[in-house]
Amino acid sequence: RGALGARRDFSSVKFMQVCEVKPGTIFMLSEMFCEVRGVSAAGHGRSATGGWVLRFRELQTRKAREHKFSDRAELAVLTPDRTEAPVLNKDEEGGFLVLADADYNELEVPLSQLGDAAAMIEPGSTVGLLTHKGHVVKVVPPPAVAEALQAEHKRARRQQLQARQVTRTEQKAR
Repeated sequence: RGALGARRDFSSVKFMQVCEVKPGTIFMLSEMFCEVRGVSAAGHGRSATGGWVLRFRELQTRKAREHKFSDRAELAVLTPDRTEAPVLNKDEEGGFLVLADADYNELEVPLSQLGDAAAMIEPGSTVGLLTHKGHVVKVVPPPAVAEALQAEHKRARRQQLQARQVTRTEQKAR
């Protein structure tokens, strides 16, 4: 029995080679749920047959990680259940979000799972909840919040690149 009680679980696990996973794929590594950010061949030139480098994010802590796998390594890839859950309360001091599951039971989810979106989520909004065997895998912010975060990230990145370009131009002028 996991965090969601005795609900029926339709999520599944299948094993795939590391070279076959795509960005966004959710998998388990050392009892942790992770999401693939990118896959590339390890090494350059002739040494590129040595395996694969997998860039991923730990979903519980939002930490970015990188791991090298052998050429034939397999991952336990999850297809989690997805449900929508309304936000009942947000406890910033305690660091958790209180959601209502399908049976109207309260479910506490750490704010750290939302990353930057945690500040923009308010009570009354609806979040996506990905679960596997009763355990929360990932909390997905509402589409409007995700789009606002993406636009803010693009704006900040554009400003950073423009500042670098100005700095380079000033250095060349000297």
